Amino acid sequence: MRQLNLFDLEFEQYQPKFQVMDTVKIILIDEHLDSETYHYRKFYEAHIIDKVGEVTNIHISTSGVITYEVDLYGAKYYLLEEELV
Repeated sequence: MRQLNLFDLEFEQYQPKFQVMDTVKIILIDEHLDSETYHYRKFYEAHIIDKVGEVTNIHISTSGVITYEVDLYGAKYYLLEEELV
């Protein structure tokens, strides 16, 4: 039996689906994935659904949640990966 050390562990690498400067289309997230985001986008930001924007920044949290800063007609929106195609 061998003792593990820190260098033997493989950490999960979160790879974003999109890169900075990519053109993306914003869609309404499925309600079962994130109910709060679904309702917020549906009732307060319905004007951004099905619009095309450009990824300007990517943030990966320590828990692995990937958030994209998307420029849409000069306004910045912070969207989850599941909201983009």
